[in-house]
Amino acid sequence: MNKIAIAGCLTAVLLVSGCASSGNTSIKNETADSIDQKIHDNVTTKQQVRAMFGDPMTTHFTDSGHEEWQYTFATTKANGTNFIPYYGAFSNGSHGKEKSLDIIYNGDVVWHHVMSSSKVKTHEGL
Repeated sequence: MNKIAIAGCLTAVLLVSGCASSGNTSIKNETADSIDQKIHDNVTTKQQVRAMFGDPMTTHFTDSGHEEWQYTFATTKANGTNFIPYYGAFSNGSHGKEKSLDIIYNGDVVWHHVMSSSKVKTHEGL
């Protein structure tokens, strides 16, 4: 009975310790369609975007002088092989998904916007 309890605890610890997220959680559950319902080019203002999603992760200006805001959110899980004794010490990584919302402004109004999502993968070691 004691061995079963220890194995259960170790399994729970491994499952919980293998997950991570980073970025702006306001876009965590968003899709391209849900963003298109909330943001309308040539209509939605900076103040409305800030009220919906908060401050962007990064801002910069395009070559033509338009301001661009970027929101990102990523979730990753550790690969199961990370936890194999000895093997995990030489080869580890993670996999997950990253979302990005890019908004370009013309003055104080949204000019163009795009929501994208892609799979991400990291690997370190041999």
